[in-house]
Amino acid sequence: MKSKILLAILFSGGMFSEAYAQGPPGGAMPPPQVTLVTVESRTVPVTYEYVGMTQPSKTVEVRARVQGFLESRDFQEGTYLEEGTGLFTIDPRSFEADREVAAAQVEQAKARLNLAEQEVKRLQSVTQPGAITQSDLDQKIAERQGAGAALRLAKAQLAKADLELSYTKVDAPLTGYVGKALKETGSLVDAGQNSLLTVMQQVDPLYVSFKVSETDFLTWKHDEKEGRLKRINGGENMEVEITLLDGTPFPDKGILDFENIDLDPRTGTVELRATLENAERTLKPGQFVKVLLNGWERPGSLVVPQRAVGQSPQGAYVYVVGAENKVEMRPVTTGAWSGQDWVILDGLKEGERVITDGLTKVRPGVEVTVEGQGDAPAVSGGDGPPHDSTPPKS
Repeated sequence: MKSKILLAILFSGGMFSEAYAQGPPGGAMPPPQVTLVTVESRTVPVTYEYVGMTQPSKTVEVRARVQGFLESRDFQEGTYLEEGTGLFTIDPRSFEADREVAAAQVEQAKARLNLAEQEVKRLQSVTQPGAITQSDLDQKIAERQGAGAALRLAKAQLAKADLELSYTKVDAPLTGYVGKALKETGSLVDAGQNSLLTVMQQVDPLYVSFKVSETDFLTWKHDEKEGRLKRINGGENMEVEITLLDGTPFPDKGILDFENIDLDPRTGTVELRATLENAERTLKPGQFVKVLLNGWERPGSLVVPQRAVGQSPQGAYVYVVGAENKVEMRPVTTGAWSGQDWVILDGLKEGERVITDGLTKVRPGVEVTVEGQGDAPAVSGGDGPPHDSTPPKS
């Protein structure tokens, strides 16, 4: 009985092996079906991505300008204040007394000037010859001039006293956030090293600073000169978009308006800065953000969908389908992303066909069946995953 079962198993196994060797009905496996896209040359917007940091558009140290004791602190730390809001009060009593002294000196100087003018008029009214000498008249005129100068000096002293009295009221120099109070009520402050009271920052508008490598920077300049990069609509200002750390896009776009005058020799980078409106005060200084630099377009670019580009230890590649529908693995050099597409700098020619779907079923040298023609790469500059920061290459 056992020998019959063993013979049945061996017989059935031989039948299975023979059927497997013959393959499916019809002979060889059918060619895999793929979807292609034809490589086209077009003008595409180019976006570059960097990591940036937000900065206040103004930072002002609030300092005492006269010596005295702090009488009061008139603000809540960390709040948003309008320009001119009172921050500190320095004991004004000694300055008020100095002003009264200066005001009295002005009155004295006025009285002396009036007396001197009357003396000059009285001598000038004498008509009898020999009654007065010329030297007496000259002396009174000089006294009148001295009295006038003394009045101007007294008025200047009064203006100075008024100014120093006004310095006892320390107001917000800008509209923005005020930091911690660095001196408390009762502290002695002066106009020297003991003068810093607090710091204020203006956050609307807000700066976003980011650094570009020397290679990127020089390549931009070179490609613009050679015509490989062009400003969109001939614009002078580059547009900047930012994305927050949690992936939320910031609704307002900024303008690139500053390029540092020198290169940082320690990092080999050039600092660039954009200005953004921050009316809702959503952003705070010191935040890390993703910066997307827009405003260029690359004419005559070859683009393929991102899903068509694979990565290997040797670099990026695509599968190209030739005239006989045979697959070729083609190394390519990629540039920046444009929306959902890769800009191909080298390795492809216009008119070649690239596989976009069915990539897992193909190998180099395999013949394929074209199932359909995929959509041409979309010309877009603002959608999709993070953009590559690789600069345009010569």
